[in-house]
Amino acid sequence: MARTFKDSISGFGREVLERIREDNYARLDQAAFEERVIGIEKAVAALCEAEVEDEKIISLLQKYWDLRLSEAEEFLQHERRVQEK
Repeated sequence: MARTFKDSISGFGREVLERIREDNYARLDQAAFEERVIGIEKAVAALCEAEVEDEKIISLLQKYWDLRLSEAEEFLQHERRVQEK
């Protein structure tokens, strides 16, 4: 009985450490994603302020941020709504 109990808890420390690492990586991934979104929003705001045509902004977002057409359009629409307020 003692042997099986020892076997059952022998990897417990590794499991806890692995879970902590996974949680930390998830937080880092989320932070990187949020920074990427902020960067895109700033780029769109700058391009709008520079009075660049919408089609050109969308094209640049696709080229430099590797966004799909729908994503680029959504960022541009969001910026337009922000400007209206």
